[in-house]
Amino acid sequence: MGLSRNSAFTLAEVLITLGIIGVVAAMTLPTLVGKYQEKVLVTQVKKTYSELQNALKMYAAKNECSDIVCISDLNSTSVELTKKLYEQFSKTKLCTNSNAKDKFCKNISVKSNKPTNNGYGQTGEADTFSRTYFLTANGAAIRAVQYNECPRTVDERIRDENGNFVDEDNDGKLDTKPVTKHYCAIIYFDANGTAKGPNQFGADIYRLNILDSGKIEDVQNLLKTPLTEGKLKYTPYNLGVEIK
Repeated sequence: MGLSRNSAFTLAEVLITLGIIGVVAAMTLPTLVGKYQEKVLVTQVKKTYSELQNALKMYAAKNECSDIVCISDLNSTSVELTKKLYEQFSKTKLCTNSNAKDKFCKNISVKSNKPTNNGYGQTGEADTFSRTYFLTANGAAIRAVQYNECPRTVDERIRDENGNFVDEDNDGKLDTKPVTKHYCAIIYFDANGTAKGPNQFGADIYRLNILDSGKIEDVQNLLKTPLTEGKLKYTPYNLGVEIK
C-alpha cells in the first residue's frame, strides 16, 4: 500500500524539526563535552599521582629510606630535588632554560581553584609553574621546590576582609606579618602538561607539601576530590577581572 500525499512532511515542517534538533543540541552538547573532558582529566590526575607515588617509593627503596619524604633534603636545591624525581621516571624530558622556547616547556601562571583576589581588587594567579621541571611519558609535568630552612618564618602581606592588601599608615608600603611555614618542600604536578589548560588548581594542577612532620599534605584537599569522588573541584575564571 503506498503512502498518501497527506502523510509526507512539508519543507516547513522539516525545517522546524531541524531547528528544534539544533537548539536541543546547542543546549546539551557543551554539557556532554564538559563532562567528557572532566572524565579524561580525572583519569590523567589519578595516573599522574599514582606514578608520582611510585617514584617516591622507588627513590626511598634505592636509598634505603624508611619514609618516602626522605627525597627532601634541606641541603639541596629545587633543581636537585626535581632531578631526583626525574631520575625515577622513564622516557621523560627535562625542561630547563636551555629549551625554554619549546612550547611544552614554557613557564605558566597557575590560577586558584576559584576566583581569588590578587590583593588589588582583581582576579589573580595563585602560583607559578616554572622551569626546571620535567615531562612524563604520559604528558604530565612535574616540578619540585626545596627550601633550606624548615620550619621558617616569612613576612606575609596582610589583607582586609575583601582580600585586598592593607597599607594602614599610607606610607606606600604594604603591611606584613610574620608567618611560620612548616613545609620543607613542594611537589607540583600538571596532569595534562603546561601546554594545555586550564592550568588551574583543582583541575589539572595540584600541589603537595612535604611537611617538617614527615607527612605529605594535599593542599586544600583538592586532590582528594578526583581520587575519591571521580570529579574535579574548581571554578573557571579569567585573570584581571575586577572583583565586585
